[in-house]
Amino acid sequence: MTAAETGVAHPQISLLLPEGWVRISTGPNRESEVRQIASQAVLGVEPQRRDMARVRVRNMLDDALRQAHDRGLYEVWLPIAPTAGYNIPASFAVGPLPKPPADGANVQDTLLGLSAATPGSLAVEVSGALAVRTVADREAVHSAAGDLETPAVRLVSYIVSPTPEFGEWTVFTASLFVPDGPESDAIVDALEVLSDSMMATVTIKPGASA
Repeated sequence: MTAAETGVAHPQISLLLPEGWVRISTGPNRESEVRQIASQAVLGVEPQRRDMARVRVRNMLDDALRQAHDRGLYEVWLPIAPTAGYNIPASFAVGPLPKPPADGANVQDTLLGLSAATPGSLAVEVSGALAVRTVADREAVHSAAGDLETPAVRLVSYIVSPTPEFGEWTVFTASLFVPDGPESDAIVDALEVLSDSMMATVTIKPGASA
């Protein structure tokens, strides 16, 4: 059962998005948001190619939001245009902690448990609240013929303890696509800096029920 189906309150999140990025809620207005964003995204495209580009953007956003909604997430942040001239191979998903802490568990114990479960985790602060930053790598998946089916990805998650304003655990996960080539490590490092910079601008406040 998703968060929308259970009526869980979604946090009100504020942040500064990089140039070319959009954020879309998985709530009931997501279809109209997608149509509006897709129409704005293709304004710079040649008129004869605009309809095809609009359909491509809408399909990309619809697919991302459908998956996010099915997972009970609150919203996604996606690049739909270049940032400073570069296409950024990354995205963010925001949602509740998949497995809530046990009854009676305090914030410190929960954070320590999350840190111990993931080597290399770091203690950070998000919106004035204690959080854990974790990193996990997923290898690329190839077909039997050797064709790439799913690219390699680095998942950087920020697990934020309840804030004074919003009393629920919130997880922000950046999906950073790992390119092939000798410069892949440097590119992924730069993407991690970008995700940390975005999270530094996040504030969390109470929100409405789904």
